[in-house]
Amino acid sequence: MNTVTDKNETVAITPNASIASSSITVNPAELKEFKGGNTRRKNDEQAFNELCESIRNIGIIQKPIVRTNSEGELEIVVGHRRVSAAISNGLESIDVEHKELTDREAMEQHLCENTVRQDLDFVSQIQASKRWLSFFNGDRESAAKRLMWSVKKLNERLELVHCCDQVLDALDQGKIKAGHALILSILPEKIQIGTLKRVIDEKLTVAELKQRATKVQLPLGTAKFDKTDCNSCKHNSERQVGLFDLGDEQSSTCSFGTCYRNKTQAYLSDQKNKLEEKYGKVLFFSESNPADRRKVDTTTVGEEQFTSGCALCSKRISILDDRPAHEGTVIESQCIDVDCNDKCVAALAKAKKAKTKKIQKSIPKSESDNKGIINEADTETTSAPVETQETVEPVACQPSNVVIESHKRELVDFARNELKDNELFRLSLAVACVTSAHSKQRGFNNVGKIAAELASTKTKKEILDELSKSITNFILTSDGADNANAFQFYELAFQSIDGLADKAVQEWQPSKENISSYTIEGLKQLCSGSGFAQAANEQAEDSFKTMHSAKKTDFIKSILGTKFNWQKYAPPVLLTLLKR
Repeated sequence: MNTVTDKNETVAITPNASIASSSITVNPAELKEFKGGNTRRKNDEQAFNELCESIRNIGIIQKPIVRTNSEGELEIVVGHRRVSAAISNGLESIDVEHKELTDREAMEQHLCENTVRQDLDFVSQIQASKRWLSFFNGDRESAAKRLMWSVKKLNERLELVHCCDQVLDALDQGKIKAGHALILSILPEKIQIGTLKRVIDEKLTVAELKQRATKVQLPLGTAKFDKTDCNSCKHNSERQVGLFDLGDEQSSTCSFGTCYRNKTQAYLSDQKNKLEEKYGKVLFFSESNPADRRKVDTTTVGEEQFTSGCALCSKRISILDDRPAHEGTVIESQCIDVDCNDKCVAALAKAKKAKTKKIQKSIPKSESDNKGIINEADTETTSAPVETQETVEPVACQPSNVVIESHKRELVDFARNELKDNELFRLSLAVACVTSAHSKQRGFNNVGKIAAELASTKTKKEILDELSKSITNFILTSDGADNANAFQFYELAFQSIDGLADKAVQEWQPSKENISSYTIEGLKQLCSGSGFAQAANEQAEDSFKTMHSAKKTDFIKSILGTKFNWQKYAPPVLLTLLKR
């Protein structure tokens, strides 16, 4: 914990301090670096010396911004150079602005301070484009808007994100041009470094480098694409049948860079499509910074939170590596809602601590005296049920909009079918329509015209028949309850009509229409939660693994084709929509 002073008062800053924004005085040497990492690639020594001189003469004009991190320490969010200059000048206290900020809020302020500026050099623009793209989880339009750039400018900068540090340094120092960097960026890092030296030593032009790049030998041994066509290709360094048998693959190279890169991009695109079917959202490595995501599994957030929440959450994604020589590597189960993840991790730690205390209190005093204090290792196995049996905090989950809308349509169809012959609901609807039209004066003249025409031309029976047809049409079609508002309309019915929601749950059955919106991972969770997976394995060993290892369409066919009693189960998303 840092103790800081505000005027003459001592204030203890803790993670739970309720200070929205406050000016405080701190020792700059005690401030911690921002855990998201300083986004500045370099510090201009001359500019830093000028800043130090300015602070010696007139002090710090704009206060650095700090926050209290999860360890209770004060962490610099904005103003790293000002803090460093203060330390360099030997200052033992400076005024800072303390704010309550989540990880994401802190990252946003940090990025804004260091990247949303007109004086960014070209290399810093490349770094900024990657950081903001990562912040917005691959949304290029949002990233460009925040940087006040066009999407075209953002895309141009992103073409250089695969440049190694040596290439970026050379570009920053003016030793090479952006055109050189663009050509080098598509090569593996080792080749980038070797080629860069030749470019500088031989003073190659962009055109000359482009010509030489066509002759660069790219390793086929590490290439992930289908290499069948490469067997007889003239650009293959080892043209013989069976080139890719054991022992030969690692030594073969390709001198046709354009073809090599096109095949690699096609492979990555195909892999991404397959992974999205299994996991949902997939980002390329170049689109996501490690600081903007967290690993999530049962060990980090607990069994209950992971299986009931995170596994079905749209914020749980996978990363597909697109860096040269690393293409195709998959990083699974990444949470891109870092603030929610931090809360879930903290909730698990709190539950474990509470469980440990409970166990310690339950031990008789004499036994406790003999054995001493229980350590964490001794209670590890005992405290495990906290994760599976005790839900200290509500399970956090944000399902994908596709899944939510799918279940909304399902509930609308169910309600329409149930209510079309419900006499009480039909009569109530007729009264509601007339009352609404009268009270709001919307189309009342039209209502009166229709009523007058019916009264003068139809018999009582004909009018009742007409009313019946109109009500049925309102319930079953979009004429009365359009698609955009249909769920809102029937949501009220589910809340008000006794037994309607219960019946929707009891009669739920999986169908191609209502489970196709789920990813393979989502389907696995539905099957596990319902008991389907266990039932399938009881029929045949590893039966369920065989099912979910297939394509999603085949997995769904297996689910629908297997006899199972679904009466006691409904998807969590559907239950949430029904407010169950």
